[in-house]
Amino acid sequence: MLINLDRSSRIPVKEQIRLEIAQRIRSGLLQPGYRLPSVRVLTETLKISLVTAHQVYKALDKEGLTETYRGKGTFVRETASPSGELPALSPYDWQFSIPDSLPRASFWSQSAVRLSPHILDLATASMHSSLLPLELLQASFRQIVDRTPQALGRYAPFAGDEEFCQVLAGYLNKQGIPIKQHQLIVTNGTQQGIDLFARTFLGPGETMAVETPCFSGAIDAFRFTRANLQQIPVDRDGIRLDMLEDLPASIKLKAIYTVPTGQNPTGSVMSLARRRDLLQFAQANNILILEDEPHREIELGRKDLPPPLKALDTTGHVVYLKGFSKFLFPGLRLGCLAADGSILNRLLAAKSITDLGSPLWLQKALIPFFKNPLLPKHIDKLNKALENRRKMVMHTLEQKLDPRISRPKHPAGIYMWLSMPSAINTDQLIPEAHHRGIHFLPGSIFYSGEPATHHLRICWTNLADEDLPAALQILCELLNDSLA
Repeated sequence: MLINLDRSSRIPVKEQIRLEIAQRIRSGLLQPGYRLPSVRVLTETLKISLVTAHQVYKALDKEGLTETYRGKGTFVRETASPSGELPALSPYDWQFSIPDSLPRASFWSQSAVRLSPHILDLATASMHSSLLPLELLQASFRQIVDRTPQALGRYAPFAGDEEFCQVLAGYLNKQGIPIKQHQLIVTNGTQQGIDLFARTFLGPGETMAVETPCFSGAIDAFRFTRANLQQIPVDRDGIRLDMLEDLPASIKLKAIYTVPTGQNPTGSVMSLARRRDLLQFAQANNILILEDEPHREIELGRKDLPPPLKALDTTGHVVYLKGFSKFLFPGLRLGCLAADGSILNRLLAAKSITDLGSPLWLQKALIPFFKNPLLPKHIDKLNKALENRRKMVMHTLEQKLDPRISRPKHPAGIYMWLSMPSAINTDQLIPEAHHRGIHFLPGSIFYSGEPATHHLRICWTNLADEDLPAALQILCELLNDSLA
């Protein structure tokens, strides 16, 4: 088991080891029944004392993540197995002797792809097919073979097809985002943009500030680089700048990750004043900002929606991520990033190493789509449909959910962040949720450090109109029953 320890950190070595193992267990990398290294092996591998190793396993046992059998070792707990019975051996157990460098994979562990088809999915952040511009997309796709058949036989430039980038820049400009063609790199979804940033600018021991709670896919990518993640809470105006400013001088921030519009998972919108102050803070301290903005189009009806940080950036401190999965076509995995100067060049180099460029045929096929004058009308129609859905969800939760369960009053984006009383662990509600026929995301996966376990996130755009009320009814009954 490869665990990188920072012996100069203020976090005790014991806590670093415990947290690393706990995150691997919670995200499914260490599966039930897996035997952890013996205390002696852990001691020798990590150069720690036997006392420290015993304390780590004792703490994991206390958390309910592992179970120690005297004389036999410590195993990842089998949730359905009675205490005292050793897990059954698997013919693949030898594979655990091959170490990996994955610190966690929480986004993967909670993916709805792994669910039974009958379960109503309140977890996946996407639009139901009934809300997608399928006719516009079909019309656009029909043109590629007739007009540009050569696109199927050529590779795309690393940054993206020149014409497609030009069309994307025009589309973003109409959304109030002043991006030029030469600033763009086409990506395979926003997640690739996050990964490119992490690969390029984060390394072991370097520090990045992340919103807390934070998009779990971003945490996974950042943790993969072995960087230190500094958790900064969010409030209704976005990331807490006062807490950034109060960080000790010994903590040298290299970058800040933020979702300022419809924050994932809380739904907060960073105020214009906070955006300006955050940008000024980054400029004064030579810190990069990774701005992730997948929800702007579905918040255009919001009064006084602040501009993106990138629109306020004149010095190239902001790397802007734009995804289209959340409101147009989740299955196509398309997005882009915008940056300036040498920051852009280094990200482009990383892109060339990663995949040699995104599919050319897809970019060519989407040029008519983004040019189509009916697209803005679809976005307006989508906003109205989503507003009706949001009102229905808010009304249902208000009427049927126990008042001890808190929820946001004016959430943006497509999420709802619910908070249970602190004694309730939402991770432990997942098996019963699946038994009743729904899935949601437990709040623990949205923390880069020690998780708060009494929250959960639902997405209310992924289900059909007829399925959403039924899923909400089951959710309310489940959460209310957990308080009984």
